[in-house]
Amino acid sequence: MKKAALLLVFFLFFGKISWAGKKPLIVASIFPLAEMAKEVGGEGVKVRLLLPPGADPHSWEPTPRDILVLREAVLLLAVGGGLEPWLDDILSGLERPPQVLRLIPENSSPGDPHVWLDFLRDAEFCRKFSQRLAELFPQKAAYFLKRGEKVRKRFLKLHEEFAQTLKKCKFRLVPLAGHKAFSAWEKNYGLTFVTLTGPNPEAEPTPKALQNLISLVRKNGLKAVYYDEPRARRFAALVARETGAQIYYLTPGASPTREELSAGLSFLDLMRRNLRHLRLGLSCPNH
Repeated sequence: MKKAALLLVFFLFFGKISWAGKKPLIVASIFPLAEMAKEVGGEGVKVRLLLPPGADPHSWEPTPRDILVLREAVLLLAVGGGLEPWLDDILSGLERPPQVLRLIPENSSPGDPHVWLDFLRDAEFCRKFSQRLAELFPQKAAYFLKRGEKVRKRFLKLHEEFAQTLKKCKFRLVPLAGHKAFSAWEKNYGLTFVTLTGPNPEAEPTPKALQNLISLVRKNGLKAVYYDEPRARRFAALVARETGAQIYYLTPGASPTREELSAGLSFLDLMRRNLRHLRLGLSCPNH
């Protein structure tokens, strides 16, 4: 990777970045992992999120300053599974790379890498993360383990909210102007997502794909069409104009917009907003 090589040259010239204080630094590749790090680590750690607001995790690469930050990190939380194409090249170039804890184990391919949308997996990851912190900093082991258990239970509760809300919906089809990112919800909650661009987040939908989605909405009497990132809203609007469906936003949550961050929305807030939009669009009973 040419960019990675250039960044490492930068690092050799500009050396080590300094951090105030003595709290260990935890770096996270995407927003949900940074949220987990903050909630589990609490006052015992510093947390740095690499992915900027609104950036695409599939194509983003670290800046020179990010490389310097990684050199200071004790632990890097990453998704794995190819979502961060820069990961292995950057780490192999560091003299003392941080330990890495991945949502997707090394040498495994889950298909859809958006595994942070599997809240059962998130719950288990928080447990593993708290155990890793306890091993690294045994003097604070009880603190990290207690917080890890609290966060684990929050994700289990979120999973139960999704399961209970979505099990009696009138519709199970979710037409999505976007890419395949919600396989975890298909598996865990029995939904079926029909997307415009398949697994490719950067692809432009073809006229045929748009017409197929319009036909799907009409044929099944669906009341809603969804989009997964702001730039895809125009395609959802086209489907809505042709079918009379309502438009709703479903965010994968990897990189919130600046507006969402300014509003102080957490990853769990974003997911509960997603659940509200699913309940409205799929005609689910309001418990």
